[in-house]
Amino acid sequence: GPRTARLTKALVYDKQSAASVSAGQNTNEDVGDFVMMITPRPGNSLTDLEQAADALIERLKAEGPTAEEIQKATAGEELAFVRGLESNLGKAMRLSDGAGFHGDPGYFRTEYEKGQAVTAADVKRVANKYLTKGRVVLSVVPTGKLDQASKPGESKKVTDDAPAASGAEARR
Repeated sequence: GPRTARLTKALVYDKQSAASVSAGQNTNEDVGDFVMMITPRPGNSLTDLEQAADALIERLKAEGPTAEEIQKATAGEELAFVRGLESNLGKAMRLSDGAGFHGDPGYFRTEYEKGQAVTAADVKRVANKYLTKGRVVLSVVPTGKLDQASKPGESKKVTDDAPAASGAEARR
């Protein structure tokens, strides 16, 4: 996210342990997932970055977001909503999603209002409900460098039979 987003500020700018950080929730047919991607800077381990990200999430779960974080997030969502309506395709997709998933082509109004009404308490409640144990951590490391995966002792190599440019490690 932007330079002031909690994860980006802490890992990319303050600690300078990550080259980039992205995090977000994706909704698909009223279900979704939360994905976080962190690219380490040289000399920083994925294990340390995972632990740092976990600590930031635990802090969010305990304290909730600040009023400023909520304001910035809702402003960003509003901008994304408006930009999505700039093209005819964007308008058509918004109307067809409402019609197909909710039986109402005008459902975008409800979606917009719900997004703008999100509070710090809502974020804290949802974070505590969904950002829990039982996740999958995927470390993409060079072939033969399994020791570079996050928590390599707990990792399990996951691969298909096709040759690949890099190996992948996953841990539950």
